[in-house]
Formats: sequence, structure tokens, C-alpha cells
Amino acid sequence: MKNLLLFCILVTALSSQLQAQEALTTVNLDLIQNRINGGMPLPAEEKFYIQGAIPNEVGLVKVELFPSKKSDKTKNTYYWKPPFGYKELSFHILVEHPLRSSEDYQIEFSFFQKATQDEVAELRKLIKSNLSSYLNTITSIKKGGVVFEDSNDQILNNSNEIVEAGLRYFALPDGASFPGFSDLTRKKLEQRKKLKMGDAKFNIFGKSKEEDARVVYANKYLEELQGILFSEVDQFLSYNLLAIVDEKKFMNYPTEKKPNSIPLNIGYGAIPLSKNLQSKEYVHSPYVGFSFPLGNRTFAKFMSNMSVSAGMFLSKDMENSMGERIGGVAFDRPVYVGLGYNFFRFLRLNAGGTFLNTEKLNGSTFNDFQPFVGLSAEFRLWVGFGDKK
Repeated sequence: MKNLLLFCILVTALSSQLQAQEALTTVNLDLIQNRINGGMPLPAEEKFYIQGAIPNEVGLVKVELFPSKKSDKTKNTYYWKPPFGYKELSFHILVEHPLRSSEDYQIEFSFFQKATQDEVAELRKLIKSNLSSYLNTITSIKKGGVVFEDSNDQILNNSNEIVEAGLRYFALPDGASFPGFSDLTRKKLEQRKKLKMGDAKFNIFGKSKEEDARVVYANKYLEELQGILFSEVDQFLSYNLLAIVDEKKFMNYPTEKKPNSIPLNIGYGAIPLSKNLQSKEYVHSPYVGFSFPLGNRTFAKFMSNMSVSAGMFLSKDMENSMGERIGGVAFDRPVYVGLGYNFFRFLRLNAGGTFLNTEKLNGSTFNDFQPFVGLSAEFRLWVGFGDKK
């Protein structure tokens, strides 16, 4: 028994190693014909590569994938950039998050090349203008000080969105997104609560001294706030920005259909008996049954190892110590239901309850429900047609 268990462990370890070394599928993008994977469905429930030919000016490729029926907020984004100092004529991206079988996806490709200094300068100018317009829109100057219509969190969120919207057609070489405005900006926003208009000592012709002081003092604060915002924008928008030059979108693109399978369990189990007996004893028998996993192994590994199991014991000559025959409700054999847990990929530990009956020596039959535990080997029965890889 020990040798058999050791053999099973070695076979499982070798099988896992071979699976880990198995070559991944590669999907080709044809920009000229505007086709991906030759028009065939995308691989499902496995990692895969996407590759394609590109002009040597391309410095970044971005791929976004998400289910067509869901929001793009669920998308996974992948980047490729050429090695430093090299010009490449093709890209190669690993899709690390497997796609679900028999679902439609939206796939978006974006291709970037180095932006010109004029493009970066124009982008900076546009973002700064939008930030300034936003602040002017929500700002009012009252006797108590500078008042914003939005909270500090809203101002930061809206300002971040303005920058991100401006960057819609640009990217850094590493694909990094705008990290948001820093704590320095937040502290400057919080500072306005401490402003005291009584400290203002400025005058503007044509207005009362009190009104002049409030306006100038408030404008000075707003200029300082904008200066911090603009400085952080300039810091992020360096002159190594890349500008988008082309996009390709594939809408409602299908994935391959994976065949369904049902795990078949063949094992050996024990049933404890105690009722109407002087002491607890056990009967043993091989059993066969099916397991129904609670999840997909690709997306929920732990839950996929758990299962609801059902089957029956095979021995027809089980007896207790009194010589009373142990049978059941299916083909006169005990039937079990319970939970199972898969380990080493092909072994399953089952535990639950067994419906059985005992043929008493006086000719009567006693129905009972007893716990059981068993260990089984697991094999998959494929249901339907399709690729079984």
C-alpha cells in the first residue's frame, strides 16, 4: 500500500511538471487583413500568447480584453515594449488571465510611437487649461474665505479624471498610468480652511479695501494651488511620452468551446456500524461514484477541488460481526452521498453518509444512515464533442 501511494505521488509530480513545461498556444494578429487567430475562436481556460508584425517605429503595444456583456472596468490590460536600444518588427504578449469558455470578448489593440515635443507641449497646455477652468467653476470668494462647491476628495478625483482624459491617446514607455495628485495637493486644499481674510493686506483700484483684500488674497491661494497641480502634471508628462498611432478593435469575439467532463471516482471506503452491536465495528468495500466540483479549476482552484459526491459500494457480501448481511437501496448495495476533496490531481478523499439496510437474523430488515469515509482515484469522463486538451 505504501509503495502504491508513493508511486501515485511520483506520477502526479511528474505529470504536473510536464504540464508546467507544456508550450503555450500562440495567437497571431494580422493587421493587414484585420484578423486575429485566423478568424478562429480564442483559446479558453489557459494562458496564451498574442503576436503580430508591427512597424519598427512602434514603441509600445497595449492589449485590453474584457467580456462583451460586462463593463470595460473588468478589463485586463497587457503591455509590450521592445528591449532597450532595439527596433523590433513584431510584438509578443502573454495573456496571463485565462478567458472563459464559450463567451464573447472585446479585444482592443493600441499601438504607440514616440510623441513629438510639440505634441507633449500641446497636451500639457490642454490639461492645465482644463484644470484651471474646473477650479474657476467651483470656486467662490466669500467673507469667510475661499469656498469650493466640491469636497477635497471630489476635487482630487475630478482633477485626476481630467488628466486621465487628456492622456487618452498617450502613454509612458512602461505603460504606467497617472498615479493621481500627491499629498502635497491635498494639504494645499486643506490649507484654505485656515485662511484668515483679516490677514489680507492688499488693495486693487476700483474696489473697497475689504473686497480688494479678499479677492487678492484668495487669488494668491488659487495661484499657489494651480502651481502645485501644474507642477505635478509637468512632472508626469515627460518628453518621452508615446502617442497612439493606430487602434484595432474586435467586438464580440468568441472563445473556444470546452467539452464538459464528469469526474468518475473508483475507491475503497469504510462504514462504521454500532447500532444493536456490542461495540463499534467497520465494514469495508470498494465503491464507485461521481463527483460534481463546486468550481472551475482555472478560475477557482480551491473550490474546484471541493465537490459533492454520490455513488454506491460494490461489495454484496458485507456482514457485521453477528453475521447479518449489509445491503442498500440500489441494486441491494449501500448508496453514499457526501463531500469530496481532490488532491494530487487524481486522488479524492470522500466523506459523508451512507444509506444502508441490515438483514437481521430473524428475517426482518433494518434501514439505517451511517457515516462513511473513503479514498478514491479520479478519472474524467468527457461529455459531448470537442477538444479534450
